Amino acid sequence: MIQLLMGVVLVLGMILARRRHYRAHAICQASVVLFNPVMIALIMLPSFVRDVIPGLPHQLNQSYYFFPTLHAILGSFAQLLGLYILIRAATNWLPEALRFENYKLWMRTTLGLWWVVLLLGVATYYVRL
Repeated sequence: MIQLLMGVVLVLGMILARRRHYRAHAICQASVVLFNPVMIALIMLPSFVRDVIPGLPHQLNQSYYFFPTLHAILGSFAQLLGLYILIRAATNWLPEALRFENYKLWMRTTLGLWWVVLLLGVATYYVRL
């Protein structure tokens, strides 16, 4: 439920950006991007290590192992992409060669990926019941 709420906050942040409330947009998006690693470390990673890794790679053809593995791979990528965008937007830490200019493309792509990962999380929850 917390992850779904975080997804709603990301969409709210997108709406705020469209309405040109950039400071509120930044707070919404940054809050989710910075809070999600806490959720990953405290809830998702221990569960993945305990319940999924022992069955890999031999049982990857079973939904019990497939959905959490796909969720972990895509979720890791989405989290790293979110952190990259946050660092790019909020700091000057990145070298010029690693800086992008098309914020809309990067942010929309990341938001879409986050929602795919959220839906995979729901699928993971469902198959693990």
